[in-house]
Amino acid sequence: MAGALASRTLARPSFETAFAAPAFARAMLAFESALAAGEAEEGLIPEEAARAIGSACESIAIDEEKLVAEGKRSATLAVPLVDMLRAEVARQSRDAARHVHFGATSQDVLDTAMALCLRACLEEADRSLESAVRGLAAKAREHAATPMLGRTLMQPALPITAGFKIARWALALAHDRERLADAQAAGLAVQLGGPAGTLDALGGKAPAVRHRVAMRLALADRPSWHVHRNAWIDLLDRIGQVVATAGKIARDISLLAQPEVGEMLEAPPQAGVGASSSMPHKRNPVGCAHALTAAIRMPGLLATVHAAAISENERALGGWQAELAVVPEIASQLGSCLDFLDAIASSLVVDANRMRANLDAYAPGARPAAPHAAEELLAALSPHL
Repeated sequence: MAGALASRTLARPSFETAFAAPAFARAMLAFESALAAGEAEEGLIPEEAARAIGSACESIAIDEEKLVAEGKRSATLAVPLVDMLRAEVARQSRDAARHVHFGATSQDVLDTAMALCLRACLEEADRSLESAVRGLAAKAREHAATPMLGRTLMQPALPITAGFKIARWALALAHDRERLADAQAAGLAVQLGGPAGTLDALGGKAPAVRHRVAMRLALADRPSWHVHRNAWIDLLDRIGQVVATAGKIARDISLLAQPEVGEMLEAPPQAGVGASSSMPHKRNPVGCAHALTAAIRMPGLLATVHAAAISENERALGGWQAELAVVPEIASQLGSCLDFLDAIASSLVVDANRMRANLDAYAPGARPAAPHAAEELLAALSPHL
């Protein structure tokens, strides 16, 4: 599809890989393996069956095209995946095959797999955000006393310092990083509820099995969140906030990078970066374009998640499936913003001479900006670094 091809020009490769078909299939199989192991440890299925299931989860080769075609017939990837896994296990032991997916349901497989794939992205995001905060804080210290024109309602206002502006970016990202980490503690949870969310098939051992599965997958142990998806939605919303912050920073830099302003660049000019197909003199702010595209797309994606949250009874029809389709897109927008933040953290260009010239031209006689405001923000950043 042309749209998919175009979107890849904005994607972060590692985030694409995290949700690609092989990774998502491995995540679903990881759930099935952990489920069998947990049930065997609680005496609900034979240990030999759990070993056979675990071995099959490691060795099976998933036919992606068949998985998609069969998944379309049942509106879920879990049904064909479980069928393929049962067939693989049956090659070793027909008895063990009877215990595949015992007590679980399709949503358990897919929600847990989604959490596992998103976790890989969020671990990378945390490292990238830390680096961005540190890089921007260093740049803010460097320019704590560099005067520039403040702008309100797109018009010249009072003098500020470049350090003050950059420190505000860094502090916002630091707060976003902490909020995102807090949300992960509850939002990245194992899903195990069985057909109606009650785990009836596991009886009184259901909580113990769920705990064992959670520990094996390094996810939080939470009661079934089939329909009440509050913690998961909160996590996705906080991803959206990171993207919004990056978009605001990109908006600022792109405005300051206009040649008639000329006060900042996202990075020094590089051959081939930001090139125009028809105007050789142009150097477009491509990092800003990535972040702004993500920030523009994110509200619509989150709107789908919130609309899907109004579930029917014990299992949503259409809503949950709509959410599954957009979560990888939400992660992709975060990845685009991280590419932008990685670039400016190491390569942001501040033109102090141009800042002084614009200040003199549009606010003649204004007193130089005091650096104390930048220092106050930098002090506020210290607990986050």
